[in-house]
Amino acid sequence: MDAIKAWQEWHQTFSSTAPEITTPVTVTDLLTESKTKEIYFEKAKEHFADTLAEFQYELTGKELYKAFYAAVVENVEATEKEYKKTKELLDMLRYNNG
Repeated sequence: MDAIKAWQEWHQTFSSTAPEITTPVTVTDLLTESKTKEIYFEKAKEHFADTLAEFQYELTGKELYKAFYAAVVENVEATEKEYKKTKELLDMLRYNNG
């Protein structure tokens, strides 16, 4: 909370000297975001297709499903661990419990 208060004080002091943002969000910006999502979608689809092609003769559909499920579970567990570490740090900073 101290960091937020310090930032607010700094902002109040120096905001009059900071340039004002006058550029509105345009349709082009929105299209760029949409295009980026399309690119990520295509990349994910290509990775899945490569994985399927690599293992299509070694694993059944059910086994591929189980592998995908296991990967998602592992990802969730790793994300939870990262969240817990970050939350612990935030709490220490917020309540000055270093």
